[in-house]
Amino acid sequence: MQHRTDSITTTRLTTPLRPWLAILAGLALVCALPACSVKRIAVGSISNALSGDPSVSFTSEEDPELVRDAMPFGLKTYESLLENNPEHRGMLLTTAQAFVVYAYLLQDEADRMSDDDIVQARAQRQRASRLYLRGRDYALRGLDVEHKGFSDLLRKDRKGALAMTGEDDVPYLYWAGAGWAGALGAKKGDLLLLVEMPIAGALVQRVIELDETFDGGAAHEFMVSWESGRPGGSMAVAREHYTRAVELGKGKRVGIHLTLAESVSVPEQNLDEFKRLVDQVLSFDLNSEPEQRLANTLAQRRAKWLSGRLGELFLDAE
Repeated sequence: MQHRTDSITTTRLTTPLRPWLAILAGLALVCALPACSVKRIAVGSISNALSGDPSVSFTSEEDPELVRDAMPFGLKTYESLLENNPEHRGMLLTTAQAFVVYAYLLQDEADRMSDDDIVQARAQRQRASRLYLRGRDYALRGLDVEHKGFSDLLRKDRKGALAMTGEDDVPYLYWAGAGWAGALGAKKGDLLLLVEMPIAGALVQRVIELDETFDGGAAHEFMVSWESGRPGGSMAVAREHYTRAVELGKGKRVGIHLTLAESVSVPEQNLDEFKRLVDQVLSFDLNSEPEQRLANTLAQRRAKWLSGRLGELFLDAE
């Protein structure tokens, strides 16, 4: 896929990340339990508590670096819990989301450092790609729990595997596809990922078939980048997905405008549209949607960075 999938996750920062003091207290209790069966019950209880609604304290944060630096401990905590309860479906989804979001934060940082430190930026993108795949694999495990053998069948009979899924599987399908596509966006030269890209697109297309309203039109936003970048894709269809994503998102998150700008305006060399979309992001009042402040802050930061690269992106830029 030729163009970035960066903005696939820009506006999807809905990872359930809970306060760490409560987690530490729960883990201390688990470590003190003498019986494996009791330990498993305790681990299950903590997992249930962690795999709930997103924490507003994170999604409303205005400092992306603070969130990024806080996440690694949470990621390893989630994985430790899954070691003791490997088929906890809610925890698998939480872990998938967290790894994909963290990978995006690293990739976004790598993009902005590339002009100053190409070697470090390349190393960070490779790391981000690995973490994207880690998130994908947790989402696929969640699908395997509900549909035995799903992951294996997906690579052999894509249509047959996807036909097994229903509305309860929508979040797993989305995060598996987003992680898969994000891995290629971070490591564009990986031929294996390139060959497997149709699977990522099929997973998210299934989300649209089952529930296009999921997370305010997240799947349609994904398809803007997907349709514009895949071989044989249509810019017109990408624009249709953009329109639908804007409708479903109700103006709460502005990253969708960057998705169109980078995925469609740049390849079409439509400088006026690009500037309009970037200005739309930059003029957004972050305080108007406090629960989406983190996602919108990231979008504005990327918009500022893109504004300084017009000469690289457009032939007729002054």
